Amino acid sequence: MARDLSSGNRSAADRYYTKILFEWASLPQGQQALEGTVPAEVVSRMQALFHAADLSKVSWQYVITRCSPPRKFIMHVGPTNSGKTHNALRALAAAERGIYAGPLRLLAHEIYDRLNKGQIVPLGAEPPVEAEPDSQTNFDIGEDAAPGKKQVVVTKTGNPEFVRPCNMVTGEEQKIVSKDATLLSCTVEMTPLSTYWDVAVIDEIQLIADRQRGGAWTAAVLGLNAGEIHLCGEESAIPLIESIVRELGDTLEVQRYNRLTPLVVADKSLGGDLSKIQEGDCVVAFSRSGLFGLKHSIEKATKMRCALAYGRLPPEIRSEQAALFNDPQSDYRVIVGSDAIGMGLNLKIKRVIFEAVHKWDGGSMRVLSTSQIKQIAGRAGRFGLHDSDAAGVVTTLHEPDLEIVRKALPAPFEPLQYARLHMSVETVTPIVRALPWDAKGATIGDVFLYVSKMAHMFEFQDVYEINDAMKTIDSFADCLTIPSRLIVQNSPCPWRDNYAVDGARAILEIYREKLQVRVEEALHRGRLLHKLNRALLLMQADGPAPDSMTTVQVLNTLETVHKVLDLYLWFSYRYAVAFPDRKNAFDIRQLTELAMDWCLEVLHQTRVGSRDAAAEARKAVMHRRPQQKEDEVSGVSEETIVGKLTSNAYTENYYDPNGVSFSSSSHMFLAKANIFLGPWHLSVVR
Repeated sequence: MARDLSSGNRSAADRYYTKILFEWASLPQGQQALEGTVPAEVVSRMQALFHAADLSKVSWQYVITRCSPPRKFIMHVGPTNSGKTHNALRALAAAERGIYAGPLRLLAHEIYDRLNKGQIVPLGAEPPVEAEPDSQTNFDIGEDAAPGKKQVVVTKTGNPEFVRPCNMVTGEEQKIVSKDATLLSCTVEMTPLSTYWDVAVIDEIQLIADRQRGGAWTAAVLGLNAGEIHLCGEESAIPLIESIVRELGDTLEVQRYNRLTPLVVADKSLGGDLSKIQEGDCVVAFSRSGLFGLKHSIEKATKMRCALAYGRLPPEIRSEQAALFNDPQSDYRVIVGSDAIGMGLNLKIKRVIFEAVHKWDGGSMRVLSTSQIKQIAGRAGRFGLHDSDAAGVVTTLHEPDLEIVRKALPAPFEPLQYARLHMSVETVTPIVRALPWDAKGATIGDVFLYVSKMAHMFEFQDVYEINDAMKTIDSFADCLTIPSRLIVQNSPCPWRDNYAVDGARAILEIYREKLQVRVEEALHRGRLLHKLNRALLLMQADGPAPDSMTTVQVLNTLETVHKVLDLYLWFSYRYAVAFPDRKNAFDIRQLTELAMDWCLEVLHQTRVGSRDAAAEARKAVMHRRPQQKEDEVSGVSEETIVGKLTSNAYTENYYDPNGVSFSSSSHMFLAKANIFLGPWHLSVVR
């Protein structure tokens, strides 16, 4: 509170004055002071809302866990490339009942795949002498360097003795190998908190402070019913986790890991000279539009081909681009990426080059945090992927940025300030009952921001983003119950992507009208089906390839289509009867990924001057995807995915949906209080 108020932020003052007002009105002395001045009905409403929004004992939402024996937390912390997940994964593989909860579905899928194949050596077991480590793992396991002893964690081939049946559950996909499987791999948001586990692994624990997703990590730490919980991540999370564990009455053991290969800062930057980029380099930039220009410029200056990885690309495409960069048999020698390369991708990077050290945060350009610089820079020189004594090197494209990186790497991590809380049925339902009957969904988010009382180590997730989502949901989902609205609000919809929101709106409007949603109709009504078919037709056309600008615009549209398909799949696992087209959605998503891969290939073929860039790109993509024969996508027409749809069904132009910026003026705390009270306005009785 002191830190927020001393920042001079007017909205922070509004928040805390409003919180103090509601809590004071709920105390006997406050009630007595207001008696005769403020109507009793208003005071009663204020008290009801304060008690409904009180999160000071939020851990007791997880009653089963609170009534269970104390849990043992083991933190594995260290920089990137320190092997910090080594012991946690081995403990999971040895557990009778175990769960892995990670930030990305690709990581959840890898754990699922390797446990079922017996590729993770359980704790207490010795790998066969001939076992080889698998350098393709996306996990920071290292290979423990006990003198004279080779310690393998993830093996290249499976061992039948180590096979463990494991199911997988993510928001958009489920793989159930056996209803009797006692191991589960999932994304953090899908963690079953009431089920008992002997061992749990929560990956990337520093994301507990993330403004958008941190609430899922907090819920897992507070509510996961497990005897032993391994937390893997950055050292910055230690003080916060210590406070939480102490408050819960559990125990905590911290194991620190050192980087397995040295990381050094180059003496000089590249001085803006792209021709100095070498094989094995990763160039990091933070503008999606700028990435394409940077890729083109590097390829032109070095004659080396660049892979590409950024946040809006689906994880499957990012993983494929990473594999091309890693493959010595491919012609990809450099990778250009955003901060998406900092997590979940196995990359054989020798040198990381920061194209810039400033990033747009939605309101202004800011310098990357120490944590961000450390995590991205740490991808250089990954242990086991180059010579064992090869150091990772970090530099910048421009000289002024080099000193910022030089100071950040040896600096201690900035400790996390808050664990984020998120909306749940348990927290929202009492608030809805306390609010006026006609209160909007966005008002619920404001209550958490302006009224809720929380312990000092907690803060609510990004309310402004929640309000963006709630306002959109209120506008077209009035038929939904509060729990259903929460499910929609927590769905993987990018609420500031206008086209994706159109797709979400179409899905929910069809549900409201028919109570059953077909994926083709959702894409059609969301004005995306025509664009998808246009992209597929471009891919199959015998004529010249589109120019680079058009290709990038098509790729941008396909990224949105992919997000809407993910959204449909997400709903299909929660409302299977209402969303019956899961298989069709998977098939269309695969086609979309194929078209995206083709777009990336066309950009290269166009740059090198291929005579038939479209055909060459198609040939290259089909070679990389042997399981997807060319005849599966040949003859694509406007009727391929949905009935009869004429090519002039819509007159639409491609454009880049940059999202909607959200601005809010600060409110006087009395005005904010009145929003919560509706017709029971806070006013002085005259």
